[in-house]
Amino acid sequence: MSWESVNSNQDYLRYGGVGHQLSATRLLSSPDGSRHALDGRDIPWPWNNSYSSLQRESYMEVRTSRPPTLAFGCFRLCSNKIHQGIARRKMEQGLKLYNQHKQQQAVRKWKSAIKVIKKREDKFALLGYLYQAYMDWGKYRDALEYAHQQLYISEELDSANLRAESYLNLARSHQRLGGLERALAYARHSLYNECEQCTTSGHVHLTVGSVYLELAGFHKALESMQHAHRISQAIHDPALELQVYIALSELFSRLQDADKSAKYASKAYDLSRSLQLGDLNSRHHRAALLQMATSLRKQGELGDAQDYCSEANRLALVSGDQASHARSIRVMGDIYRKKFEINKAFRQYKTAMGSAAALGDRVIQMESMDGAARCLEALRLQHKICNCRPLEFNTRLLEVASSVGAKMLVRTVRKRLSRIYASLGDEEQKIHHERVASRIQIDLELICGACGESYGYEPDALEALPCAHVLHARCAYELFRRGKKKKQSCPECDRTSSRLYLNSIDHTYNYSPIPLSVCSSDCPSQHATSSV
Repeated sequence: MSWESVNSNQDYLRYGGVGHQLSATRLLSSPDGSRHALDGRDIPWPWNNSYSSLQRESYMEVRTSRPPTLAFGCFRLCSNKIHQGIARRKMEQGLKLYNQHKQQQAVRKWKSAIKVIKKREDKFALLGYLYQAYMDWGKYRDALEYAHQQLYISEELDSANLRAESYLNLARSHQRLGGLERALAYARHSLYNECEQCTTSGHVHLTVGSVYLELAGFHKALESMQHAHRISQAIHDPALELQVYIALSELFSRLQDADKSAKYASKAYDLSRSLQLGDLNSRHHRAALLQMATSLRKQGELGDAQDYCSEANRLALVSGDQASHARSIRVMGDIYRKKFEINKAFRQYKTAMGSAAALGDRVIQMESMDGAARCLEALRLQHKICNCRPLEFNTRLLEVASSVGAKMLVRTVRKRLSRIYASLGDEEQKIHHERVASRIQIDLELICGACGESYGYEPDALEALPCAHVLHARCAYELFRRGKKKKQSCPECDRTSSRLYLNSIDHTYNYSPIPLSVCSSDCPSQHATSSV
């Protein structure tokens, strides 16, 4: 090859070659126009005759960027609307699946929808579905996380009603996890943001009553349950009334009035059978079954109690309700213990303790430990075991009950430890536990205002007045028969009344499916989560 041909090729490359021989720097603006004045040069394109117009346009698209078109923005907007519509359909599909006992599939639908959904109100409702599903399963820590997310959304929207529901869910979660004081604080925050007459308000008062019941504040518990019952009547909510009856049954069960407890449990059971609210509310039916089993066991109807408990356990296994399953095992242990089948009862309590510990439900764990301690005490009194194991177990139970704040149980355990130390000959420890138990009994203030005698420690018939004070049934009837006045006053607070409180809720109400029109449009009771 001659030097002339080489030079001619260099001249061609200098003004641009085709294909892969094109230098990339020919397409760039010079950073310094004085040294590389490429932008101002008018260089003819060597492929004008050899390349098609389509290829030239493609090259020009690479060289000059085009601004986004309006069509692309419209496409994104339409795509977003489609995705939001799909997410809402998934929410509805999840509800249908949950009603069909397909809880796992429902939760998967809701979790896939929550990744896409943008509207804050819809996301709040969806978090409520997930919260209730995990509460029904007994996974309280996971439910607590969803409640916190609801609280963040309610703060962003600055909605008092949404905040009320968020704090209510936080209170319910902490109650099951054993944080009673924190649950009470969250419930009070919910009351600050409540609407006057709505489902959320009723559930808040019911939660406050349940917390005070665990803390052995029976007067405040009954007062809150009264308020919840009035709201359930005002808004025609049978599901809320059912839960009030269950709470009242548990209250009188702890106060040793088995007949009154069975009466309210029967009312709750009848309401649970009449509810047509789908599987999202069948947990009320399970709770009513377990409360019936508890009340019948106290009355000595052990066969019927076992049938109710077995049915509740079956439904809990079908729905995946681990909390109801653990509680049903604990109640079955109570039934076996009443039958004097101590070994079977102890195995039931041990299983319930393990299930409750896995869930983090300190209330069920504490109740199961108390049942196991009663079994050990029975074996100790029969001289089948020594004092060491009951002493160790009751000491652990005392620590758990004290940390939760269950004063009634703390008093019971102190009495039990006093008897154990008496059998061991340790008079100092015996006197110490007796003295502490006596102080707790004074703090509980379970004194009949009419006769001055204590109640709640031995089986007895009781009555409650509209002021939420409890009297012996015989004292209450005598008080209202005395004199010719239509109204009688409470011996403790002098509040007058023409009736006993319990007579005011014996009437059976016929509920019609009317909307909760008393609530505002953004009230969470309008969402499906309020019925959950």
